[in-house]
Amino acid sequence: MTAETPTPSGPHPQVIRQYRRLNTDADRQALIADIRQVRRDVRRVFELVPKDRWYEPRYHGWSPAAMLGHLELMDGVLMRMVGSAASGFRWSVSTGMLHQMNGIMAGIFRRRLVETTLAGLDRGEQQVIDFIQKMSPERYDRLVYDPALGVFLTIEQALQEFFLEHWREHLATMRAVDDRGGYEPNARRDEVI
Repeated sequence: MTAETPTPSGPHPQVIRQYRRLNTDADRQALIADIRQVRRDVRRVFELVPKDRWYEPRYHGWSPAAMLGHLELMDGVLMRMVGSAASGFRWSVSTGMLHQMNGIMAGIFRRRLVETTLAGLDRGEQQVIDFIQKMSPERYDRLVYDPALGVFLTIEQALQEFFLEHWREHLATMRAVDDRGGYEPNARRDEVI
């Protein structure tokens, strides 16, 4: 069974997703399996890029290293937001703040050691999985603000949007570039992804 997201009122009003319900352990395990798969797929695409090109602009001006860094950073920020909402404290990052943070971090992650980022992604994945496994379904209806969509989502929806759909979107970006084998050297490095 799926649940619809509230109608977005922010920058992406056309985005309406069908989210799965996470009522049973089987539902949660299926989500965990999908999260693990998309992360493996992102790594597989990353591994196709020659090591000497990890720091060159490739995805809308972002290098492969910066793309992984962005995913690590956002996992951490979004996990804190979801965890806070589960505890009854709701805070948000504005869309403007998200853009600003992405722009600043693009420069930082452009040269960050990829091995450090990969280790952080592994830790972040385990935190997300632990949260999903331990989260009481009675708290799934608490709200979390999605700065990219500009709407509040339930925790149940946010787990899917933040840790599955967000990764799928970036995987699609990576595959589109690598499938055509091209670079995008003229793209702005601070473009929000």
